[in-house]
Amino acid sequence: MRYLLPEKGQFYKANLHCHSTLSDGNLTPEELKKAYKEHGYSILAITDHEYMVDHTDMSEEGFLMLNGYEMYVKDMMEPELSRFYHTTHLNFIAKTPDVNKHIMVDPRFMRYATRYHAVEDLPRVGDLCTRTYTVSCINRIIKQANENGYLVFYNHPVWSREDLTDVMQYQGLMGMEIYNHGVYATEGYASDDAQTYDTLLRMGQRLKVFANDDNHNKYPFGDPLCDSFGGFNMIKAEKLDYETVIAAIANGDFYASTGPTIEKLYMEGNKIHVECSPAREVFLRTEPRNKAKNRIPHIGTRAGEVITHAEFEVLPEDGYVRLEIMDHAGKKAYTRAYFVDELL
Repeated sequence: MRYLLPEKGQFYKANLHCHSTLSDGNLTPEELKKAYKEHGYSILAITDHEYMVDHTDMSEEGFLMLNGYEMYVKDMMEPELSRFYHTTHLNFIAKTPDVNKHIMVDPRFMRYATRYHAVEDLPRVGDLCTRTYTVSCINRIIKQANENGYLVFYNHPVWSREDLTDVMQYQGLMGMEIYNHGVYATEGYASDDAQTYDTLLRMGQRLKVFANDDNHNKYPFGDPLCDSFGGFNMIKAEKLDYETVIAAIANGDFYASTGPTIEKLYMEGNKIHVECSPAREVFLRTEPRNKAKNRIPHIGTRAGEVITHAEFEVLPEDGYVRLEIMDHAGKKAYTRAYFVDELL
């Protein structure tokens, strides 16, 4: 038996994409921490737009604050055409608490940070610049972020309206959001971006997947349009401290979910096994069409039944495998892709 999610440690519930009153959110950092703690989370990253702030002084026993921010590039700057923008939004999570520099600072994008600091005074990498909506500029941003202590993942592809032929050329991303609760709850976009994920995997990107809230809290808790507590990541780590949790994220020791939980994920021989909370269906996803001879890649239930364990044979020609678990409310958990050269 070989564990794909670590055997040791415990799962910590995390939201890694969140906005406060320091940018365009309605709740203060303190209010966000209180709300997420009360809802059973152990980890929160407040990633305000274009403004890197150290929140680690809010960490306490049983609750960890990670530092980060969200940066973006647009293909046009005319406000009246904002609904038609193609845009790249990237989440930067600081690998260590002392990382605080802003990447490729363009004054046109700094309207929140300049409430508190002159743009020239912001800690930054290099000189002030002008960002362009090009693959080369976006790759330069990702490269600088990686070199200066950030984990970088791609936010809400379905909302960003980008051409996948461009996204396929982005280099240095460690993951993408397969689910973003904000764009689902408040704008009605597709409930997941699994098709985008599979397309990028098939084109050679080895990405992990996240489910985040991207919450701005324009609507109160409990409102149908509330954008909090809908997407989360379950990170398996031996300790709840900054270094250990970042290492677990970087290593892919987590899964993304909108509801179901995964207790165990492991290989035994050439079969992948999952043990999970009561589910209605479990799906195997692979690089080619996944219905190979003598393999059924979808396990379902009859009325009144549940699934708590599933197993699938992994074949050399699969390229990669990943699992989706759906509960009776239609909510899903997603493992990252595990490539055959990792498994067999």
